[in-house]
Amino acid sequence: MKQEKVTAEEVNKILAASRGEYVEGISDPTDPKWITEDLALTAQQIDDRSPLNEEATSNVQMEEAVSDEEQAGNEVQSGESSLETGEESHTGQQADVNQNTDSVAQNSDSVNQTEPVSAQTEPETQSDEPAVVYPAYFEPGRYEGLPNEVYHAANGISSTQVKDARVSLMYFNARHVEKTITKERSPVLDMGNLVHGLALQPEQLDEEFSVEPAIPEGAFTTTATIRAFIDDYNAGLPAQLSADDIKALLEEYNATLPAQVPLGGSVEETGQSYMSLPEEYQRIEADQKQTAAAMKACIKEYNATLPAQVKTSGSRDALLEQLAIINPDLVAQEAQKPQPLKVSGTKADLIQTVKSVNPDAVFADELLDAWRENPQGKVLVTRQQLSTALAIQKALLQHPTAGMLLQHPSRAVEVSYFGFDDETGLEVRVRPDLEIDLDGVRIGADLKTISMWNIKQEGLRAKLHREIIDRDYHLSAAMYCETAALDQFFWIFVNKDENYHWIAIIEASAELLELGMLEYRKSMRAIATGFDTSEWPAPITADYTDELNDFDLRRLEALRTQA
Repeated sequence: MKQEKVTAEEVNKILAASRGEYVEGISDPTDPKWITEDLALTAQQIDDRSPLNEEATSNVQMEEAVSDEEQAGNEVQSGESSLETGEESHTGQQADVNQNTDSVAQNSDSVNQTEPVSAQTEPETQSDEPAVVYPAYFEPGRYEGLPNEVYHAANGISSTQVKDARVSLMYFNARHVEKTITKERSPVLDMGNLVHGLALQPEQLDEEFSVEPAIPEGAFTTTATIRAFIDDYNAGLPAQLSADDIKALLEEYNATLPAQVPLGGSVEETGQSYMSLPEEYQRIEADQKQTAAAMKACIKEYNATLPAQVKTSGSRDALLEQLAIINPDLVAQEAQKPQPLKVSGTKADLIQTVKSVNPDAVFADELLDAWRENPQGKVLVTRQQLSTALAIQKALLQHPTAGMLLQHPSRAVEVSYFGFDDETGLEVRVRPDLEIDLDGVRIGADLKTISMWNIKQEGLRAKLHREIIDRDYHLSAAMYCETAALDQFFWIFVNKDENYHWIAIIEASAELLELGMLEYRKSMRAIATGFDTSEWPAPITADYTDELNDFDLRRLEALRTQA
């Protein structure tokens, strides 16, 4: 039987009392524990209050050796809409779960009792336990800790699928029956998904998201930092002989050698050079004519006996080769000196140059490239995006109502419900973001990120209402309440625009839930008819004449009067 509806003010009082605050009419003034109440103890007391704990959950939980803590902390994904529709809402809307209200209500107590205050998972830790095997078919019931991929591939019509049917049965058929329309999940970050994970299941963030690595101090970040290292390294090396230094040594050596006898430019000069030769090289007989050619031949013969001069022009390496002829020891010493690093080339070349002398060097480019490769297929989050998401998380947790809902000790997050629609008999599943049991009153909530930085304050409530209606949030809420036996439903809207993170807590009124339920019923009947007849009509099936609306009619009349 449904609990009597409580007001938002009463809910706030109950939440405050459950957090250890004194509330007139609820807290016991004679009980000294109300001031120093331990939230963990409170959660344990809630867990112990029903004898249905083990019995009720055993009927709906999977047969697996997984602790309650592991089940409660096994998800990171935001709700249904974030995976199945790409909406910016982050609710558990994609689950379609219609089940027997009595059995759900009974199971809900038991699962709330097993919800731990803190659920930590360490996926890196090796365990001897066998891998969890999930059933191919989920019987009606309440399931905690289902991974996103398991839930979204499970049997049952989700609220997002119902919304697709409201687009048209043709679209529903193509998307969910024939599957000719597919929507791949983009690796591009959806800020709503990140906020959802930080607010609801921060301990599981690493399972879905890969955060940009922090660049350690001392890492090479730019070409300039790499070049500066190379310059510093080269400056610390022993000085090497420059080309000018080598040339000076070669010229000094050449200066010690006997000068070559010039051949002369005329017969007279050649004759003078010939007469300066040692007597043994003056080979022209006295009775022979001293021709220029004969004298030059003698001069050349003499010059050939003199030590050859080394070359003093060319590159540094060429000069070193000449120096090796006259001073091999000096050249050997020069070769033992560490060679300076190259300072030219591409950035990749310079990186390899630095690694040749500092193999442990860390380069920002390499860290970021390895992160972008993303072999595990996670959603990449930059440091700036994470900073924004953490600011939104802080705003949520500091908000008096949102903070109490998100951190309530008896909360359960991303719980999956499977069941049947009473009217059509179709299988359904739902997955609210958050559920809390407050003294028998079951409260559900969905976390939504929005961008309304430019909406005037006076029109903000109307805009939020339009957001709820246009995105069929009220339909999802009604489906949640029906299938998960929730008594009240709230939306936690948070604005995601940079440094403008205001929050709105909105309760779904009875009339809004009724509207959502009637639209849900209508859509389920249409889906059932489609399955029965295999007919999936397009959104427009008849020809029609386009008529002016009221605004255009007024414009028409105004223009007629001016004509």
